[in-house]
Amino acid sequence: MAGFIISCGPSPKALILSGDEKKLALDFAGALVDYSAAITAKPTLYQAWQNRGECQMNLGFYDLAIKDFSQAIALKTDFNLSFYNIGLCYLKLKKYSEALQYIEKACLADTSIKGNIALAECYFYAGKNNLAVKHFNLALSTMPDSIGLLLGRGLAYYQLGNGLACKGDLTNYVNKGGVNAVACRQLGLTYLRMADTLSALDSSVVFLEQYKAKVSVLDPEASKALLFAYLTRGKMLMRADKEIEAMADFSKVIELDVANAEAYFQRGKIMISLGQNIEGCLDLQNALKNGHVNAKKLIALYCGDDL
Repeated sequence: MAGFIISCGPSPKALILSGDEKKLALDFAGALVDYSAAITAKPTLYQAWQNRGECQMNLGFYDLAIKDFSQAIALKTDFNLSFYNIGLCYLKLKKYSEALQYIEKACLADTSIKGNIALAECYFYAGKNNLAVKHFNLALSTMPDSIGLLLGRGLAYYQLGNGLACKGDLTNYVNKGGVNAVACRQLGLTYLRMADTLSALDSSVVFLEQYKAKVSVLDPEASKALLFAYLTRGKMLMRADKEIEAMADFSKVIELDVANAEAYFQRGKIMISLGQNIEGCLDLQNALKNGHVNAKKLIALYCGDDL
């Protein structure tokens, strides 16, 4: 009787078909059960291992998925889709060198696998930004409306030092509705690298302030860049005889860094030039206290009766 019941159970092929239907309906947990039953009944079915791996991957069980895909490859050594999926799992696990190894192998052996996005991401995180740009270009040729690809290519251009291309891609990304804070960060840094005009400094400050508003903690590089942008713009405004605007920038620097000697020094000079000697002398004193040696001479000239 037991043997009769077993013989009447679903065949491995039927289990795979059932799993396929559930996978198409995004019922990955249910499909995983069917594929597992098929594997138990007939462990040599490479497609069951491959399909179960896809379910594991979609459920976020990347290590388990890699094991399933590896078993599929052991049963069918030229099964490039499993190589590709192993690469995607390693990409999710942020193991970029391993991901690149598998994705490159799959895409070279099977040109029907459209791995340009995965390759671009792998090359980017591996520091191979020329290759990353190449594959972002290929991906964008088939998906020109993908703002995520614009973001990725813009970041790769930034790493290559191509400010104009970076600015073009990231500006396009933001204009198309992209909200990733890193775009504002890199735009701010890019404009600062090209900051030979007040307009460029204005853009740098705007984007760095937007980045600051989007993150809970400003990273050291962005923090240093924002200070430098305000300080540089303040000095440029002074040279343009826009002292009030310059003073606002130096005040912003001090707000961000209460020990910034240069900002105290420059603001102190402006205040004294505007007849605000008491406030100016206090700034010069703070500048001297924080290491600005030139403040001593101005204190001697202007602050004898005010300190």
